[in-house]
Amino acid sequence: MKLRCIHIFVLLFLALQANAQISTPPKGKKQKADPNWEQRQIDEQLAAQYYRDQDYEKAQEIYKKLYNSTKQPYHFQQYIECCLQLQQYKEAERELKAYYKDNPNYSRCLVDLVYVYTLEDKNDKAQKQFDEMLKTLPENASFIRNLGNQLLSRRLFDMAAAVYEKGNKMFDGQETFYMDMAYMHQSSANYQEAFRCYFMELEAHPGQYNNIRNRLQSMLFYDVNKSITDELRTALLKRTQDKPDNLELAQLLVWLATQEEDYDIALAQCLSIDRKTNNQDGQIINLSNICLSNKQFDVAKEGYRYVQNKGKSNPFYGQALTGAINTDYQQLQATHSTDKKAYSNLLKRIEDSYTDINSNDLTRLTLIQADIQTYQLGQTDEAVALLVNTLPNAGGKQDQAQLKLKLADIYLHEDEIWEATLLYSQVDKSMKEEPLGHEARFKNAQLRYFIGEYEWAESQLKVLKAATSKLIANDAMTLSLIIKDNLEADSTGAELRQLARADYRIYQQREDEAITLLDEIIPNGNEVSIPHALFRKAQIAEKRNGFEIAEQLYLQIVELFPDSYMADAALMQAAQIEQNQLKDKESAKAHFEKLIDDYPTSIYTAQAKKNYRKL
Repeated sequence: MKLRCIHIFVLLFLALQANAQISTPPKGKKQKADPNWEQRQIDEQLAAQYYRDQDYEKAQEIYKKLYNSTKQPYHFQQYIECCLQLQQYKEAERELKAYYKDNPNYSRCLVDLVYVYTLEDKNDKAQKQFDEMLKTLPENASFIRNLGNQLLSRRLFDMAAAVYEKGNKMFDGQETFYMDMAYMHQSSANYQEAFRCYFMELEAHPGQYNNIRNRLQSMLFYDVNKSITDELRTALLKRTQDKPDNLELAQLLVWLATQEEDYDIALAQCLSIDRKTNNQDGQIINLSNICLSNKQFDVAKEGYRYVQNKGKSNPFYGQALTGAINTDYQQLQATHSTDKKAYSNLLKRIEDSYTDINSNDLTRLTLIQADIQTYQLGQTDEAVALLVNTLPNAGGKQDQAQLKLKLADIYLHEDEIWEATLLYSQVDKSMKEEPLGHEARFKNAQLRYFIGEYEWAESQLKVLKAATSKLIANDAMTLSLIIKDNLEADSTGAELRQLARADYRIYQQREDEAITLLDEIIPNGNEVSIPHALFRKAQIAEKRNGFEIAEQLYLQIVELFPDSYMADAALMQAAQIEQNQLKDKESAKAHFEKLIDDYPTSIYTAQAKKNYRKL
């Protein structure tokens, strides 16, 4: 051991000598001012190494020597740490008292003295010492916060809380320590107290809303089993009942309910806030949009209707009207409705609404109308005419791009290939680095896939894999894999051409023709083409409300081709059908669990976890 220490000493000395030669202080001032500087550096590093190695006696000896020569608080503090590690409590007590006598402003001494008493089980002395500190607590926020942190570093939580509480009383709301207390309780997993302190801070200082919300967000991020979330929901509901006029608490409940997808609670709270303030229309529209995107149609409609009922003079009236119509349309689509009367009634509502909206909402209604005319009522010529006539009056670049994309989709639906690719290319060029531009590029690549131009499609998909839109990037990756893997499995490309034709027929809503093409692939295909064909047949069955057939086809992919890039998507689809349509919760739970366990890197895993927790 002695030789090892000498060896370390020599190496450190040589390293420091070399460093001194490279970066010598200007004009030798450091050496003249402090001739022992290099030796102290060696001693500090040796002491630190001994401390890390838990050789506290040697570390203690060096730190004491350093403190005697430098009088620096750090060296003294490290010396005390060594005393505590060696359980030399009497020595620590004596040194702390002596140091404090010479340095009465160094509060850390008193904190450590209290800590020493607790280590010796002299709780009465510890409490007495602490009471003295509390009695003489100065009206200085920085001092109070620093003292609280020092007590926390010794895990003296109750004493730290007492310091913060006295600080709150001292400043009478001008300065508060609730955030410090909340963090303390959060660190010790006392979440109920943490929430109470966050709520107190929010009531005292409403401007802290974003900060508190971010703190809670980070807390919930690590909440694996949702126990903390449940506690927060309960605490927040109770607090909002006790303080019904506190708008910040109400907004916090809206935020939490939205995070947890409790959309009915979120909307109810949002409407309650608006009845008091009449300034939540934008928030209600935004929340309704979120509900719509999550297929919570009834909640979305309630939100849109609420804003719509405020009258046409409301600046959000157009968005509310358009949102309500879009929700009814999306609900018909989600149930795969073929009720032409329902679609015709919706079309009439759209036509009657044009006079009540501004140009910003005009494009959204036009897109819905063109969709209904093309895909539900077979009025393709009318849809094309509508879009062509609307284009010159479109408000901005974004609206023009959306209208062109819809027009291109309809052309492709009607086998007008070159008109479609021309429009896709125009949007791609005009909106190059924006989501609509990426969407246009993907649709153009998909078009080329339909007609067998795989190399051109691949070149575009390669770029799109890095798109900022996760959805587009994932779609690009999937289509790229379809092309690449099928060509590797069958160099002639015959099966890929068959798949592409079937996909194109599905796109054109010619499902019977698509099924015929897919049925030709399944008996003689390979491990790439068969799961693709099964997946497409399942999608068609699902669209036709054949949920049991769809479920079995999806599960067949998982069973026969578990390594297929479509297996995780198939498992997700099967589980969702079991959960939502077949009401078979046990099967849904089992399949969500299988997805989580067997496909942990899947893009569907996060949603599977949410669904599993709900079940």
